[in-house]
Amino acid sequence: MVAQGLIRGRSPAPHSDWPPVRRGQVGRVLDFFDQVLAPHFDFEEQVLFPLAERELLRAAPLLAALVREHDEVRSHLATLRANPTHDLDLRLPALGRLLESHVRQEERVLFESLQRELSEDILNSIGSELRARPTSGPSCQPRQP
Repeated sequence: MVAQGLIRGRSPAPHSDWPPVRRGQVGRVLDFFDQVLAPHFDFEEQVLFPLAERELLRAAPLLAALVREHDEVRSHLATLRANPTHDLDLRLPALGRLLESHVRQEERVLFESLQRELSEDILNSIGSELRARPTSGPSCQPRQP
């Protein structure tokens, strides 16, 4: 939902509280990154990616690309923090497309490979560690009517 809001400039969900103006979207995406996405990236980089590199054959190039994308997202957000008003109609959709592409790559390639190749015990331990991490912050889900 965040990626689509950034790309379109509005939420595709009819009851969303996504800000209607680009400047408001900057604040929303920065809060979302700080409270949700940064911890998610940390979990992937500290736990999931090293495990995938150990357990999956030929995963290193994909994992390196995913880490580079994390760095690109961080770079986009740093420039938004430094200049939250300039060229938002270009910068926010670019960030949205990067996020959308990144999520697709993780879901369709990495996560599918992990589910196919790892034992149930390893998958359960990943799930337990993920559930043990705090979950807070702004949601990217639409408000209920």
